[in-house]
Amino acid sequence: MKVALLTLCFALGVLAQDTYENANDNFDISEVLNNERLLNSYAKCLLNKGPCTPEVKQVKEKLPEALETRCAKCTDKQKQMGKALAQEVKKNHPDIWQQLVAMYDPEGKYQQAWKDFLQE
Repeated sequence: MKVALLTLCFALGVLAQDTYENANDNFDISEVLNNERLLNSYAKCLLNKGPCTPEVKQVKEKLPEALETRCAKCTDKQKQMGKALAQEVKKNHPDIWQQLVAMYDPEGKYQQAWKDFLQE
């Protein structure tokens, strides 16, 4: 759940001072959610199974920190888009979701925090 959330949350920006850069906050999340090929491409990058675009590569770099801090440096827009993506992937692509969780939270130590975050 948390991985998918952060997938786009961080694909939208890079690390800045106190928050991640908001330059891509106008990113059209529906383009990813409605495009199976694009969603799978992003997932493959995050799972080290395919090439990465510069944006998704930034996500991979920031993902551990974001998981640990519950997206503390995310802008409100990034949190909103990340939640939408996470909920979509978890609901409609459970196989991808499970792979992402297994890779980025194998011990399950972020599960409850991210569950709470998604319900905020």
